[in-house]
Amino acid sequence: MIQEYVISKKDKQSYLILYGPTWDGASQVSKHHLAKYWAKLGHSVLYVESQFHLISFITRMKEAFRLSARFIFGPNKITNNLWIHCFPSIFPYRSGVSFLTNSFSLAINQFIPRILIKKLCKTLELDNPVVIVGTATALPVIQKLHPKLVVYHCSDDYSSQPNFPASFKALEEKLIARSDLIICTAKALTEVKAPMNPQTYTVTNGADVDHFRSSLDDNTEIPAEIKDLSGPVIGYVGTVFEWLDFEMIAKAARAKPEYNFVFIGPVTTDISIILNVPNIHMLGSKSYSSIPNYLKGFDVATIPFIIHDVTLRASPVKFYEYLASGTPIVATRLPDLERFENLVQLVSRPDQYVESIDIALKDKSTTAVSKRLAEAEKHSWESRFEKIDQLIDLALEKLESSK
Repeated sequence: MIQEYVISKKDKQSYLILYGPTWDGASQVSKHHLAKYWAKLGHSVLYVESQFHLISFITRMKEAFRLSARFIFGPNKITNNLWIHCFPSIFPYRSGVSFLTNSFSLAINQFIPRILIKKLCKTLELDNPVVIVGTATALPVIQKLHPKLVVYHCSDDYSSQPNFPASFKALEEKLIARSDLIICTAKALTEVKAPMNPQTYTVTNGADVDHFRSSLDDNTEIPAEIKDLSGPVIGYVGTVFEWLDFEMIAKAARAKPEYNFVFIGPVTTDISIILNVPNIHMLGSKSYSSIPNYLKGFDVATIPFIIHDVTLRASPVKFYEYLASGTPIVATRLPDLERFENLVQLVSRPDQYVESIDIALKDKSTTAVSKRLAEAEKHSWESRFEKIDQLIDLALEKLESSK
């Protein structure tokens, strides 16, 4: 755990994280933890959430009002050295990227952020910040600033997603060319981006180990909506989206009616294929603080991804979180997970899914749990961020020496 302390003015750095996931969301990924990490070290951090659209007032009214209040009255100071802000977009977004990523729509969506983020940095005394970029749509904002360093933190291969506009690929290529440093969360993703910029490195995802290990505490209570289920619980935590193999899930649930397949997280895609299966339970979003309680009620934690270019280049945060909870894991065979084959049941074909679950259900011995916990300790967010700090320091030194 990182201890908060005051660093000297000479060593103090300013960080601007552009377009990370919603700060208050149930899912807490690398950018959330990175912001907290730097703030605790005494650096100044402005975290800008992904833009929200007015259509959110219809689909996600409560969240839209909260984000609107943050835009109007923000930035919100979360802790010492850490501020959160967000901005609306004019055109609707899909999976965090505008439907219309041509120059006109991009300019409209980024008009307000371009002006106000620069002013915010000045107000908060974030002079020449190191900018951490989560998506290529932030490129116009970067061009308005004078950052000390531009870091593209690439967590998914957005350009390969079938529902993203083709123009996004060209936009991402511009961001890659502009970036001083690119950090990818999976080796397979690095292999795709590195030919476009040699300053590309791999730092895989991690977990808040202490938080998820609390699922093993005696005083951690299992929520009634899981505790009251009869039979083994096969659980998933995260966004229910198009990456999931719903056909495989439905077949497994029908093959094992005595098993309960539980999904915790927001639904962002068509799930009609699993809606009428009686032993599939959609519990919706839960707070990040309560996830260890739900994991305690899981007999097996699962990552049932469909195989395509995007998932093959992914490093699922949930894997490390499951690992830290000590829960047996069944996952689709992803390249990033193959090095953990002795700790997880990897599924190469959909017809192996049920068999793998049955094997995992028997893998709950004290020895097996201890092995998972020991491995999780090696993958804390702190260990990841120390490596990111090293890469940033090297990139800054390289820029300085080139002047």
